[in-house]
Amino acid sequence: MAASSSKLFAVPMLFATALMCAGAAALLAGTTPHARAEAQSSKAPAHIVSVGGAVTETLFALGLGERVKAVDTTSMYPAAAMKLPKVGYLRQLSAEGVLAMRPDLVLLGEGAGPAAAVTQIKSANVPVADIATSWTPDGIAGMVETVGDAVGERAAADKLAADVTVQFAALAAGIPTTSKPTILLLLNAGTGPMLGAGKGTAAEAAILLAGGQLALPTLEGYRPLSLEPVMAADPDFIVIPSHVVQALGGPDALGSIDVISHTNAGRDGRIIIADSLYLLGFGPRTPQAIADLAEIIHPDADIPLAGRSSTPSGLVRLVGN
Repeated sequence: MAASSSKLFAVPMLFATALMCAGAAALLAGTTPHARAEAQSSKAPAHIVSVGGAVTETLFALGLGERVKAVDTTSMYPAAAMKLPKVGYLRQLSAEGVLAMRPDLVLLGEGAGPAAAVTQIKSANVPVADIATSWTPDGIAGMVETVGDAVGERAAADKLAADVTVQFAALAAGIPTTSKPTILLLLNAGTGPMLGAGKGTAAEAAILLAGGQLALPTLEGYRPLSLEPVMAADPDFIVIPSHVVQALGGPDALGSIDVISHTNAGRDGRIIIADSLYLLGFGPRTPQAIADLAEIIHPDADIPLAGRSSTPSGLVRLVGN
């Protein structure tokens, strides 16, 4: 999931009457995220289709879960979202499925696609808001505010964004800077070798925020791994998202994977299983996820709660714990 910025387009000013009609249509069906969000604020939508795990999580955090009528398959939190009708995977949406829900607002998270489906949705006279996301504290706060604008709940969104900002500030002050453990985050595409997370990924952003560093700093994006560079790097910790662990056959199957079993982290049990959306989704719970990770890789530090009711949360944990 990559960060992007909003594009601004001007509406030609030909006739006053045409401007009023076409301008309103452009705000509702055009391509300007913040303009569309502003257009929706005057009337609170009641039948929302939410696409993107972080977007859906934000809607529920704002107390708007009852307005959400359908979601995509990346919307795995909270549990109530899992029970809603699905309109496809984030990058493989069904335009017909979205429109069949008869929404009065569609929120499209970063990376929503394919382009043809998005175009079809935006051409159907349905209000649409593109929600930009990024893997930074400011980016999360901005995403929350944009969602709030789109659904006409900016005051509540401002409060949630402020809470997230305060939590990140507390973490930045409490996470050690003198020691930066090396971390290798592993993914699996279903076939072939394990993939390692490198620069320019959500994994890198989470690792850096938690006071760690990439075990393979020359890696770009998510790339297939061979055993030799992993053994040479000998990461202090290995992180595996929960959906990958499940696909591999559960925690007991991890010992048979060479890029794990041939490292000291693998032999010593320094393997961290992290709830996928919690750690890599970059939604409102991200400060808590970063705090959980920091608590494991900096066991002697006094890591702030950052919004957690207790520690450890169990969503980021060492294997066997």
